[in-house]
Amino acid sequence: MRVSLLFLLSVHAQALSTPPTRRHRRSKLRNAASTAPQEKGNNAYRLASAASVAAWSACAVTALSRHPTLALPAAHARLSILQALTPLPLLTASFEAAPDDRTVQLGLAAASTWLCAAVVFAPHFTATAAARAPGLAHMAHSAAITYPAPLRAVAAAVHGGAALLCGAAFASSPPTKGRAPSTVWRGVAAAFAGWALVAALAPFPLATLPTMLGRRLSRAFGAFSVLYAAAALALATADQKVLRRGVARAAAAHWVAVGAKLVVERNCLREFYPSAFSRPVASLAALVTFAVALFVATRGDGRDGVR
Repeated sequence: MRVSLLFLLSVHAQALSTPPTRRHRRSKLRNAASTAPQEKGNNAYRLASAASVAAWSACAVTALSRHPTLALPAAHARLSILQALTPLPLLTASFEAAPDDRTVQLGLAAASTWLCAAVVFAPHFTATAAARAPGLAHMAHSAAITYPAPLRAVAAAVHGGAALLCGAAFASSPPTKGRAPSTVWRGVAAAFAGWALVAALAPFPLATLPTMLGRRLSRAFGAFSVLYAAAALALATADQKVLRRGVARAAAAHWVAVGAKLVVERNCLREFYPSAFSRPVASLAALVTFAVALFVATRGDGRDGVR
């Protein structure tokens, strides 16, 4: 009897220490297989984000570090480059939020396509329309920008690849569900969509808004107006902290750049930014747009506990 009891106890102990069954192993393998494509997709977005940041930064430095026909102070070139880099927090946040939001995916696809075209067709994006506006004598000196062939090829490939990545994700993703739309965020989206249309269709000098980057990069910057609009539409139905933080940081950086220009170049603002002074109402409206985006992103719209 003792031998039988010892045998039963040993069998019971072995049963308790038995490794997982095949079914349990299969479920673990299935879960690992399902998370692998998601992680691979996130890595693709991270790579596209880093490459897009590098491509835009390189184009901004190339276009703004030296004027094609004028000898401008080094401080003015640095401030212009700073202004051009202000949307980078929004760009990185959008790529981070894109896997879970179709609106952001569509915005990134459109913005990346715009940036790709701005590199490939840079002379058309930067051509001066002074002949159609003879009263703007300050535009007569302008010359179109052409990027070096290696930069043009790499930047076009980067932005084109990002557009394909986000466009394919948008086409294959189910509709994003969220709360009732926020009127405030929709208003911000409409304002930035309007500035994107200005960058695409308006003649110079109006097309230099809302960024005061001049003819060399203003139309290309319209891609980020599209991205601001897409981010605002996404935030209108879902509070994504990463995306909201990106909007706040980009809008704040814009105001920091504007403040730096006012301080450093206060004695020659009209000389360096004649386009903005020729359109005072539109320039003020552009500043207000970024101010409202910053306020809403940092304070929230008061719904659902969003702050």
